[in-house]
Formats: sequence, C-alpha cells, structure tokens
Amino acid sequence: MRDVEKMSMEHETSSRRSRRRRRGLSAYAAMVVVLAVVVVVTLSMTVLFNIKTIRVTGNADSYTAEDIVKATGISIGDNMVRLNVSEAEEKALAALIRVESVTIDRQFPSTLEIKVQKCTPAYNVVYEYGTLIVSEHGRILENSMDPGQGLVKITGYDPEETTPGKIITAKEERSDKIFSAFRDLIYQGGLNVPIVAVDMADYNDILVNFDNRIQFDMGNWSEINYKIRFAEQVIAEQAADKEGYLVMVGSNQCAFRNKAEYEASQNAIESAANTEAETGTETGDTPPETTATDTPVPGQ
Repeated sequence: MRDVEKMSMEHETSSRRSRRRRRGLSAYAAMVVVLAVVVVVTLSMTVLFNIKTIRVTGNADSYTAEDIVKATGISIGDNMVRLNVSEAEEKALAALIRVESVTIDRQFPSTLEIKVQKCTPAYNVVYEYGTLIVSEHGRILENSMDPGQGLVKITGYDPEETTPGKIITAKEERSDKIFSAFRDLIYQGGLNVPIVAVDMADYNDILVNFDNRIQFDMGNWSEINYKIRFAEQVIAEQAADKEGYLVMVGSNQCAFRNKAEYEASQNAIESAANTEAETGTETGDTPPETTATDTPVPGQ
C-alpha cells in the first residue's frame, strides 16, 4: 500500500513539473515571436522598404516627372511603410491644377509608382466676371476673360467656387445637379448630335444648342437624360444639315420647326406688334404651326 502511494505522489510531481516546463516553453516561444515581430516592424519602418525608385506614369503634358514627384512631397529614401499615401495624393492634386487624378501605388520592396491623369478642358462656364474653363470632371483650370476654343458653353450657372484647381460648385444646388447631369451625358459619349451650349438661367426653361443648328427648349430640369435622348431621336429624323427649333411638349412629344419658317413667323409677329403699338389697334397673334413628334425612347 505504501509503495502504491509513493508511486502516485511521484507521478503527480512529475506531471506538475512537465506542465510547468511546457508553460515556460510556451511563454518563451511567445516572447521570441513578439520580439521577432518588433524587430521586423522596426526594420520595415527604418531600414527595409525605403524608396529607391520613383516611377511616374500616365499623361500630364503640362508637368514634368520631377514636377509631379515634387508636388507629392515624396523623396528617394522615404520609407514606404510610413508613407501617408492619401495625404501625398491630395497634396499633389492641390499643386497640379491641370491634373485630374493622382494615384500612388507602393510596389514593395522599394519602388513607388505615381499615376497621373491630365485634365481635358471641356466647358466654358460663363459668369458675371468672366469665364471658368472647366475639365470633363468639373475641375476649374482657368478663370479667364477669354473662353477656350471648341468647348461646350454653359450659361446661367452662378459659381460659388472660382479658384483654379478646385472642383466647381454653384451657389444654387439645382445648378450643380443640372450641370452634373449634362457633364455625365457628354462625358459618357454616345450623343449622335453634339451639344455645344446649355443655358440654365431659367430652371423651368432650359435651352440646349445641338451642333449650332438646332435649338432645343427642353422645359424644366427634370428627366434631363430622357429629354436629351428623345430630342436626339427627333433630330435624327431630320436632314443632317437642317436647322430649326425643337420644343418639348408634355412628357413624350417634341415640336420641330424649320429655322427659316420659325424666324419668318416670329418676325411677322414682331411686325404686327409694332404696327399695333403705332396705330393703337389690336392684332391677334397667330402662333406658328408645329409638327409634333410622339416617338417612344428605347428603354422608356
């Protein structure tokens, strides 16, 4: 009986020693792992992953590669792990007015790629004090007295922001929504007849000039995409060189008038009004005849 008790006690003591030994080994292993992580992180942020090569790609005709790198504030030898990419991108955009976007890509272990996309002038936004030349995505490139050549003319937009390099904003939220809708339409492409001017001075009577030959009175600013696509369909039914006036009638009709006929009728109305004013007689104005087109737009 005593031998049995003695063996049990020795077994329990041995088990406790084994457990303590295993715990000690586990704690030691954990310390080694933590120390290794600390060493790796420290080396990564000091010695390893420092920038040796900076590559500039993309298209930015107005700036050299050196200009672009300098604008980011990044230098050879900077640590890639510690680099604040978002901050560097924003800094570059603020400095490079004619760049639409800046994207910085870390390529470990030691290469940094800076991708840039140049701004494409697209709009002349005419306002009280001059013209803002604006890019496809709404970035102000110039605040000038002279409009850019071949750009879409925007009138009736009262800008809040006029500083080159900033995104254009209006004093009226509706103006931003209208301008944004037209920018999307024009940027996405697919318009069969180019838009050359938009007058949004009256939110309930927006005027769109197609190809310097068709003036479209689209009415209010609702459903801009639908109305433009509808107008395009009606214009496509006319001769390629035909000039005239197009008016949105209701929600699914357009009235088209030949330019010569419309202007002749307008002149007749003005002449009659002048005669009435001179003679003091009343002359009834006869509205010009119109051709209504009721054509469903695909997808509507």
